[in-house]
Amino acid sequence: MKCLVVNIMPHGPVYHFAPYVRPDVAWEKPDGTWVGFWPREWPDLLGEAVLKYSREYEWEVWQPDLRADQVYSRTLETGVTHRLFPATEQGYRPGLRSQAGIYSEAMLARLAEASDLPIILHLHGFRVPFYGAVIARCGGKKRFPIFIIGHGMSIVPISEMRGLHRPLTYACLLLEQQKLVRQLRNVDVISAQSQFARREIHKVFRGRTELLTMGCDFDFWVPVPSVERKQAARQTLGIRSSSTVFLATGNFVRLKQFDRLLEVFGRLPKSHDFVLLIAGHGDRASTERLEALSRPMAAEGKAILHPYVEGEALRDLYWASDVYLSVSTGEGASVSVMKAMACGLAVLSTPVGETSERMRRYGVGKLVPVDRYDEWKIAIEGILDKGLPPALDRAVAQEAYDWPQVARRFISVYEDLCKEYFGSQVGSHV
Repeated sequence: MKCLVVNIMPHGPVYHFAPYVRPDVAWEKPDGTWVGFWPREWPDLLGEAVLKYSREYEWEVWQPDLRADQVYSRTLETGVTHRLFPATEQGYRPGLRSQAGIYSEAMLARLAEASDLPIILHLHGFRVPFYGAVIARCGGKKRFPIFIIGHGMSIVPISEMRGLHRPLTYACLLLEQQKLVRQLRNVDVISAQSQFARREIHKVFRGRTELLTMGCDFDFWVPVPSVERKQAARQTLGIRSSSTVFLATGNFVRLKQFDRLLEVFGRLPKSHDFVLLIAGHGDRASTERLEALSRPMAAEGKAILHPYVEGEALRDLYWASDVYLSVSTGEGASVSVMKAMACGLAVLSTPVGETSERMRRYGVGKLVPVDRYDEWKIAIEGILDKGLPPALDRAVAQEAYDWPQVARRFISVYEDLCKEYFGSQVGSHV
């Protein structure tokens, strides 16, 4: 018998990033509006890999959606099934202060109907108000095994108390911490993407933890095959062959610090031959802000703000580049850095997330403080004056991040949970 892995997402589809663009999969509603999803998040990529390397599991992604008026369902070519559930906003009180969060009674009802099936519940993050209801109804030995994937830096409430002097705020965080500890008693496994995040999780959870990251397709993300191919990629972008190209990709959110990158590069001497290439997307306000910041350098041919692309078009951006920049204030395990490592690029990164931990372990790339921007400038000038820092050996990166390796690590956890809850005949890997 196959085991069903149900990924319950903490948020609805991210319509706000593209309010006028229909998602890849969409349904028309009677009033002319639509609901839908973009199948590109964590559970889609992980599910595709797991289904590719094991026949013992089925995979579903459940999302609460404030726009949904019924349950919408679609199974993709990868075998991953998506379900959108009607949802409402509800007030929660994790500490002393009330907070708003998304809630789906329809999703909880669906879980109740499936209580006799061999199901593993995947939750994504653990400070999500709705997850408290899911764990309360479905956790513990009497129901489903619960496997939480800890995303990002996984900061727990007590870690936010440092430097706080407001008694009410302190009390709120302390109460939230206590509630979280009680809630997580009914959780079986929590994964962390970095050693830092794992240490944070241990402050609230004494059960099984695993160090598990996302993955990357090392058959697709490969070093540029020739000098000619690199020059062709640059020519498309209008970049000279002599320039040192720095690439950064991602959502236009403050965490990524693209605005700081533009400010730092804008202070470099004009005699340096470089191009800063930023590829991404965001809401209208953040996009317009970055466009304004990039305009002076763009006029000099030293900055390109590129719309976000995927597939071969995105790979061409990596192939056109020399150095990958990851200057976030927080990361779990940056997939964009994994792609850079697979392509053989040098990486300049802030010391956050698993990829930076691996850089430090192997003495590669360049690490800069999160908020010391003068040191960013010194490091970038050093690269321009002295040459590229060493890149991580591709074989090392492949062992850590290639999807077959990542999928097998997750499957191993699923097998243990299936044996404990359902017997060895369920979810066994051949």
